[in-house]
Amino acid sequence: MDRYLYKQSRGVAIERSPPLCLYSHTKSTKMSNKIVPLTIIKGAGHEHIPIPDGECAIIADFHSIKSQRNDSDHYLTTGFYKVVPGPTRYGSYDYEETKYVLSGQIDVTDEATGITHHLVAGDWAFFHVGSKAQFSTRSHGVAFYAVTRPANDTPHINLKGREESTSKL
Repeated sequence: MDRYLYKQSRGVAIERSPPLCLYSHTKSTKMSNKIVPLTIIKGAGHEHIPIPDGECAIIADFHSIKSQRNDSDHYLTTGFYKVVPGPTRYGSYDYEETKYVLSGQIDVTDEATGITHHLVAGDWAFFHVGSKAQFSTRSHGVAFYAVTRPANDTPHINLKGREESTSKL
């Protein structure tokens, strides 16, 4: 592999390999020659997901895919998490999850360390298999999440019917 000059500092040249192209990696995996249409979900914003009466948070899965790779039996599910002040919510993870805070703030206490992280818009949090966390907020918070589990059995009523049957390009 060709090398290139990364940077020069105090007269010392540092060499690094050029970045790998994502497409060259995917070409090396076994894939069908059939082109698969995209899935588009129109208007699946968090504003369509009210928090139920008597609750302080909601998890609303809005799409799940099962890996179509021959060497995988995994899922990727995405959705929104909303929280308002109220009792602390507890999470115990037997899957991976990432949350990206879109608005407001969400306090996440890592039960492994006892540290409470004050997340605001633009912050990411990653939860690993075996993680335990406590969720709360002083005002409100909205996060987008992706998890490695199938969607919950009952899709959120306000997100039903928003998925187009095929991509329109």
